[in-house]
Amino acid sequence: MFQTILVTGATGKTGRRLLPMLDSTGARTKSASRVEGPNHVLFDWARPETWQDAINGVDAIYLVGPDLIEDPSEQVAAFLDIARQSGVTKVVGLSSLGVTFPDEPLLSGRRKVEAAIKDCGLEWTILRPSGFYQNFSEGFFAPGIAAGHVRTATGSGKAAFIDATDIAAVAAAALTQPGHNRQIYALTGPEPLSIEDCLAILEPEMDRKISYSALTEDEFRSMMIGFGLPADFADVVVRDQLAIRDGFAMEVTNLVETVTGLPPTGFAQFAAAASLLSGN
Repeated sequence: MFQTILVTGATGKTGRRLLPMLDSTGARTKSASRVEGPNHVLFDWARPETWQDAINGVDAIYLVGPDLIEDPSEQVAAFLDIARQSGVTKVVGLSSLGVTFPDEPLLSGRRKVEAAIKDCGLEWTILRPSGFYQNFSEGFFAPGIAAGHVRTATGSGKAAFIDATDIAAVAAAALTQPGHNRQIYALTGPEPLSIEDCLAILEPEMDRKISYSALTEDEFRSMMIGFGLPADFADVVVRDQLAIRDGFAMEVTNLVETVTGLPPTGFAQFAAAASLLSGN
């Protein structure tokens, strides 16, 4: 087992769930985020001068790339090169199931980041999760749910969304157990659901009506740019939405259970917990 594990994105959806799991295995952890604090070392993808301190004394890394950047592969490759030179031997990288969708460009940023991980000279594992349940409670869809009206370009298409806790559990296993080197894990929840399906499950738990509108590709792109997403990154989000609309995200895999020994969390179970967290 690796002795000290750096968790980048330690305050994010998967990182903050991963840390206690690693602690429970007896591994030493080093959490990193853009805000330095008593329990976090400063790490900022946009400030390479912060990288070395984060890497010092580390044997393995949970790698979450920078937010809202379509192609951060050069930063990721440079960081992993420093990590290798500093004695790091293992990286578990968070990618996306979107790299497998038919309209994903051959040289998309996500594919280039995966290539950088594979070529970095370290033992590696790549996680390709579907969309997160937590996008409904603390991310992408949360403002619409709070306002009672969600708008997407997915139409009636379905995806096998997944709980971030299950992603973290797979990451913990890959970081602390043998047998995961050079593996790519496509991670999904137990069943494909449409956005309307998810909202119907959430409504009684949240005790509010949540309506849904299907947007066109152009309408959704304009909305994303209006929210402040860079245009090239908005295109990534649009591609994934259209892939769901067109039925390319319905695959269900058994890898969460294969790796962790436990079945993936169902959306209804997540919804009940999200309701408790919201105070309803």
